[in-house]
Amino acid sequence: MNIAQLTLDGIEQFGEYESWNFLGQWHTNVQIKDGGCRLATVLAERGVKPGDRVVVMMMSCMEVPQAFHAIARLGAVAVPIMPQLIPREIRYIVENSGAETVLTSPVLTPNVAAAVEGIEGFRQILVFGESDVAGAEDISSATASAATYEGMHDTDEDDLAVIIYTSGTTGHPKGVMLTHGNLTKNIQATATILDGKPMERSLMVLPMSHVYGMMLMNISVVLGGQTILLPVFDPEKVLQAIEEFEIERCSLVPAMLVALIHHPAREKYDVSSLRYVTAGSAPLTEEVRCGFSQLFDCRVTDGYGQSEATCVVSGYSLDTDPVPGSAGPPIPGVELCVQDDDNQQLPERATGEICVRGPNVMKGYWKNPEATAATVIDGWLHSGDIGHIDENGFVYITDRKKDMIIKGGENISPREIEEAIVKMPEVAEVSVYGVPDEKFQEEIAATVVRMPETNVTEDQIREAAASYVTKFKIPKYVTFTDALPRNSNGKILKRTLRDQWQESVEGVSAGT
Repeated sequence: MNIAQLTLDGIEQFGEYESWNFLGQWHTNVQIKDGGCRLATVLAERGVKPGDRVVVMMMSCMEVPQAFHAIARLGAVAVPIMPQLIPREIRYIVENSGAETVLTSPVLTPNVAAAVEGIEGFRQILVFGESDVAGAEDISSATASAATYEGMHDTDEDDLAVIIYTSGTTGHPKGVMLTHGNLTKNIQATATILDGKPMERSLMVLPMSHVYGMMLMNISVVLGGQTILLPVFDPEKVLQAIEEFEIERCSLVPAMLVALIHHPAREKYDVSSLRYVTAGSAPLTEEVRCGFSQLFDCRVTDGYGQSEATCVVSGYSLDTDPVPGSAGPPIPGVELCVQDDDNQQLPERATGEICVRGPNVMKGYWKNPEATAATVIDGWLHSGDIGHIDENGFVYITDRKKDMIIKGGENISPREIEEAIVKMPEVAEVSVYGVPDEKFQEEIAATVVRMPETNVTEDQIREAAASYVTKFKIPKYVTFTDALPRNSNGKILKRTLRDQWQESVEGVSAGT
């Protein structure tokens, strides 16, 4: 059940082939496996043992899949960290996880060193390249010359493989414990609905340290596909890659779809090879889904997942037509239901909290049994997402439970207001959220990103909303910005928008 076995199974099934292209260079599946085995030797020589937590904080590169393979082979636990995190955030994760080793890139080493300084029990920063940071060890030469680690730690399906720290919106992030069984079964189930063919070319632009990126790395192994890896998302480089490598499939977050739709150089590139795009990590509006599908002449589908459910919960197989507003049916082996605040299941199309049960449900939160008990109840993972399930089993996500606006005692979904406003041709993006209000407890605010060379007004935004929602749901406050704040996964940070709104209100009060 060791997750590293998937790589060996893929080699046995498809043979050696060019599986990844990074910065113009092809790497075979065997080369990646061998690099992981040599790295396992280097880690073992430096004291990494089964059960040890090893932080993987790297820019997207070919050493990342090798690192995950090496750590799993040793029976250790990978702790991925987004490269954008600052030292204070890194420090919390290292301390909370008890990691004694960090694998990182040269450019990130100063932040890592600042983060781990003085942490009791921390032992080593291992870098894939030269670094000026004192005490950090460049292991690139050692890895290149190391003997191949032939062993494979004998793990049970319930053994811990990865701890993913969720970004959250309040307090410290929680460490989601994912087992070898969680990962293996979720990957295999997702592979069945993708129905990819060997040598199909996919584009990888998502962070490899995120659960979505980890899933895509392993899907490639299981399906025998070829992956073109870009180090960061750049709209024009994505368009170039689609044309140059004749990309057939890619997975993106909705913000990336929007960027590609509106990129001024889009029509310069031949993107006719693109057949399938899957979206995830944030809500996908029907306007964006249909708009991208029409412009790029490809199939675009939404999916649903979260770290606590390993990654994928629902999605569309190729023989299932997309249903507007739905993230599709659950993947094989996964059950969904909707529950009320008393943990009672609700009937079809009733709105409540989406709950998940199956082999993809996390083992729990690291060192946080209280949060685990509050989240996994009677085997059901309470997702924190609000929505409903139709008579065909298709799930519809309407909101995050904690993002619901409570105005005058009425629960209001930001999503339906956002859907109304984004229909305006002058609006590129919008985020709706609740702000404090003496009369109603919360009032509705909207932050809008205008389309280039447009000058839509606050009143026009309110008029657009009034065409689709009741007067009670029209935003009282409308502000404009050049870009919505996002975390490294592409999710809009509504807490940041609330803070910015509060600062603007306080600034106006101080000025008067």
